Amino acid sequence: MTAKKSEADWAYEVLRNREGSVYYRELVETVLQFMNREINPRNMAAVYTQINLDNRFGYMGDGYWALKVR
Repeated sequence: MTAKKSEADWAYEVLRNREGSVYYRELVETVLQFMNREINPRNMAAVYTQINLDNRFGYMGDGYWALKVR
């Protein structure tokens, strides 16, 4: 049995498969789509909070996020 991926795990997968950084809204909406969750302010805030708290991600400025280590 595989463990269910968290919001941060999905964000990690998205960023790992992209070149460079991703704008926060695109990142959050992509995560919600992968998780089959509605894109609404509450869900978006929850995903963004998880990304903020996870030390695998680095804020690049101007709303862009990237992985600290590839």
